[in-house]
Amino acid sequence: MSKSSLYVLAAVLLAVSTTACAQNSDRRAQARQAMMDKLKAADVNNDGYIDREEADASLPRVAKGFDQLDADQDGRLSSDELKQAASMARQRFRR
Repeated sequence: MSKSSLYVLAAVLLAVSTTACAQNSDRRAQARQAMMDKLKAADVNNDGYIDREEADASLPRVAKGFDQLDADQDGRLSSDELKQAASMARQRFRR
């Protein structure tokens, strides 16, 4: 393989890998936005928290683990508690 062919191949591989990384980043951003939209819609009283009733009504997975997610046991899930849950889920997924 000539030097120029090797450079062309390297450029093509770089372009493909850059495109794949951008697509993965876009998918992650879209998934994150979809989850934010779903949580916002679930917060029917617009108090900034998800209480058990709201979780039961539209977030079955959250409702199932509500007690474990509610770190301060105040009967509602804050954005920090939801972020912590999402972080733990990502760590489990990567294993």
